[in-house]
Amino acid sequence: MSTNAGAPTIKLYRGYGIVAASFVVQGTIVGAIFTYGLFLEALQSDLGWSRAVISAGSSLASLVMGICAMIFGGLTDRIGPRRILALASLAISLGFVLMSRVTAPWQLLVIYPLCVGLAFGSHDVVTLSTVSRWFERRRGIMSAIVKTGTGVGQVIGPAAVAILITIFGWRTAYLWIAAVTGPLVFCASRFLHRSPEDVGTPHEDATPTLDEASGPPSGASPLEGIPQLIRSPQFRRVCVAQAAVFFCTPVIIVHIVPYAIDLGIERTLAAGILSVIGAISIAGRLVMGTIIDRTGGKRALLYCYAVLATAFVLLQFTSTAPTLYLFALIYGFGHGGLFTCVSPLIAELFGTRSHGQLYGTTVFAGTLAGSLGPTVAGGIFDLLGSYRPAFLLLILLVAVAAMAVASIQPRQWRPE
Repeated sequence: MSTNAGAPTIKLYRGYGIVAASFVVQGTIVGAIFTYGLFLEALQSDLGWSRAVISAGSSLASLVMGICAMIFGGLTDRIGPRRILALASLAISLGFVLMSRVTAPWQLLVIYPLCVGLAFGSHDVVTLSTVSRWFERRRGIMSAIVKTGTGVGQVIGPAAVAILITIFGWRTAYLWIAAVTGPLVFCASRFLHRSPEDVGTPHEDATPTLDEASGPPSGASPLEGIPQLIRSPQFRRVCVAQAAVFFCTPVIIVHIVPYAIDLGIERTLAAGILSVIGAISIAGRLVMGTIIDRTGGKRALLYCYAVLATAFVLLQFTSTAPTLYLFALIYGFGHGGLFTCVSPLIAELFGTRSHGQLYGTTVFAGTLAGSLGPTVAGGIFDLLGSYRPAFLLLILLVAVAAMAVASIQPRQWRPE
């Protein structure tokens, strides 16, 4: 007789695999995107392009990201994440291969937005909408774990690519990015499924009344009721906040390294600022994920805005490597928490039936403004020879975001 007869079987909830695969997707795509600023000086010196022109590539990619996020959000609600991420894996590898061959500004302004921007549009809305369907009471911390993938990518990506540029040059570095990113995203996508119901898995911790109380009626198509939700004051306030703060974040991603180099800081040390932002963002994501599950997304988001405002004030007075690294520590914490809060907040306010479409729409609203950020900052630098006026603008925009979110009246969240 087997000695194992009657022994309890430990069965791991399938949602944890969804979280792990989403972590890989986030880290891979965002890690690649975070390297854009490292190529700015090389493109400027080798090809003679202005910072405003180079920054426009990132701005256009942000715009394409927003459009794709809105499209991919609706598709995730209907067909799930796997086919969308397969397309993204092809686009990102193709984009970086073609970037290694650019010789004219128009090539940058077409290739990077259409290929890399498309892939960037998939990473957040597809993974976080999927995770929101697999978890409810622990949605905040699970979303945070997924978003720590971006922190890991932000640590590894810029540091590795800075070394590749130094050793092999910027064109070969682009080829290395292409060789790594596409295959990783494709492999991770094979482990993702739209919802527990799609694979016959019981939902581990659902409280059904949440989705029944918000969003379209039970049994409705994911697209039904969306126009009414989008026109609601609650949703508009979320979009205003996203637009204000999304203007700010790509400015830091694209321009903080060139700003540091202009101050006389060595390239590898300057690239380390992005790695510090990525590393500390992991703590920000996990802390805010815990706060979301305890107090709701609105309060957590306001905490993030307070941290970001503090960092942007400090940035006005930075002139040395230590002060820039202090900025990176503060900003990274707020940056990480910020990108964890919005998806759970959407689920709290409107449910998960149409979560992908609604979350994708907020991302689109944000990237409309975000597409302007790097170009405006680059233009200010070209005109005035300084980034400080652009950094002052970031403080004002965070204040606008905080006022918009403070006026939201949460409906669906309730403490455990």
